[in-house]
Amino acid sequence: MKKGCPKCGRMVESNVRKCPYCNYNFDEIDKFFKKISDEKYNEDEKYAGFVKRLVAGLFDIFVISVFTYFILVLIDKYIAKITLENLYIGLIIYIPLYILYNSICERTSWHGSLGKYILNIEVTDEYENPVTFPKALLRNISKILNIVTLGIGFIISVLPPQKQALNDKVSKTFVINKLIMKENLKLYYANPLKRLLAFVLDVLVIGLICYGLLALVNLINTQEFTLEIVNTINCAKYILCLVIILFYFPFSESRSGSTIGKNIMKIKLVKLDGQIPGFIICFARELILFLDVITLGFLLPLVTSKKQTFKDILTRTTIIDR
Repeated sequence: MKKGCPKCGRMVESNVRKCPYCNYNFDEIDKFFKKISDEKYNEDEKYAGFVKRLVAGLFDIFVISVFTYFILVLIDKYIAKITLENLYIGLIIYIPLYILYNSICERTSWHGSLGKYILNIEVTDEYENPVTFPKALLRNISKILNIVTLGIGFIISVLPPQKQALNDKVSKTFVINKLIMKENLKLYYANPLKRLLAFVLDVLVIGLICYGLLALVNLINTQEFTLEIVNTINCAKYILCLVIILFYFPFSESRSGSTIGKNIMKIKLVKLDGQIPGFIICFARELILFLDVITLGFLLPLVTSKKQTFKDILTRTTIIDR
């Protein structure tokens, strides 16, 4: 592993104390970062483990599968019927979508896919810099090697010290844990009962909004409309209800951290640094809500120090008193 000299910009071995080109003393920069030295992880904690990478990968497979499904629905409706004989079209769509999705995400400020972002891991090059798009593209195309080796190419990511999968070795990339600085911040975590009551209130609000919408549409006199228009109206009203259900929490929480229920209970959603999370994080919490149900993760606030559910842990958020 090498490091860059902040004075002349040349790469030198990581263990040198003085740059051989310009005589820059690395002790100067070490002193500058001394105040955060206790925050840094050691070499064993630096590289993301197999389980984290697996969970992130499964989440991304789910996301891309959803997009692929909707594309197939559109193809089936407007272009050609999808049958068992031509189901291979799904694979033709899925593979490029998977490669582009991961490659583009790894080039963004996330430095990784949505799954990696949620689990707080990122992809870097051999100098711990963000990867370029060509390198990200090579990394994801070479994942085919992990498949043709019957998964062994990915399983070797359990091996220390750098925990690289076969595609990482080919592209000279690494998956590391993001370094999170400790905050001198005192947060007062909300009582689990408050969270439950707020959630029940929000479900009632969503129910009332959807009921009102359906009742309003039912007041429309459809006798003068054709059957096709009536079916379109009926379809549209249920789509609107689905949109309300999906976006009620992310839209409200990403603006102020609170929903109607949370406002009544005087609690709000925040990131672990006390900031209001963005829409992407809030929407990710919505998508993985089912994990709290099937894993009984909604009971975790009773035993975790920060009173987090499973989706809170994955998205690094929590609920606090206002």
